[in-house]
Amino acid sequence: MNTLPLHAIGVDPNLPDAESVMASLLYVATLYIKKPSHDLARQALQLAETLMLPEYAESDLICRVSRRLCVQWTLLVNEHAQLTPVADNIKTTK
Repeated sequence: MNTLPLHAIGVDPNLPDAESVMASLLYVATLYIKKPSHDLARQALQLAETLMLPEYAESDLICRVSRRLCVQWTLLVNEHAQLTPVADNIKTTK
């Protein structure tokens, strides 16, 4: 198999590999399960979006999984965003 060096195909050598991004995403998801928060949901979404970059499109599986993760984490981020004004109103009325 003839492969080109990473710099020859425009991939940033400073980017972590897909395995590291996925490990980070799983770690953040574990923290989220223990104590859900808007910040953790946003971090997880950002990591899922990172997996959608062309540099990580090594296989159709990674592409499909990263799209699904983005959809799921986007829903959670939006849910937290909707709940935040309610929580703020409760704090100000007390």
